[in-house]
Amino acid sequence: MKSFMKTVALLTLPFLLNAGSLIVKNSNHSVDETIAKIETIVKSKAKEGMGVFTVIDHQKGAQKAGLQMQAEKVILFGNPKLGTKMMQRDPKTGLDLPLKVLVYQDKEGKTKMVYHDPIEWSKDFDLEGCKLVKKMADVLDMITTKAGE
Repeated sequence: MKSFMKTVALLTLPFLLNAGSLIVKNSNHSVDETIAKIETIVKSKAKEGMGVFTVIDHQKGAQKAGLQMQAEKVILFGNPKLGTKMMQRDPKTGLDLPLKVLVYQDKEGKTKMVYHDPIEWSKDFDLEGCKLVKKMADVLDMITTKAGE
């Protein structure tokens, strides 16, 4: 039993350490509307190299498995030119790239957006002094703020 508890503690520790790296925002729209707004904002930045890679519908996946859950989608987007520069500097950043925002309906029926703070997750990689990290944080903040309005 002691070894089981040690294993649980070791597996849980990274999540507890990163708990402060999540940024959660409210949206005044449904999950679908919020995702659509994020897509529109990202696509409006196409001249700057931004694009949407995919949207993952967790609720749809649950339904295919015969399960029910609240609306929940993840949108993956980014700028391959900038992301590649970061991955060239430290290939492990590919774990957190492209950027992603989870949009979900909470138990009270409110729509939330959540993402990992790039400034926090970048500390796990060899990105000290990388100006792209701040730029990513600012872009995520701008996109989610506008999408939630």
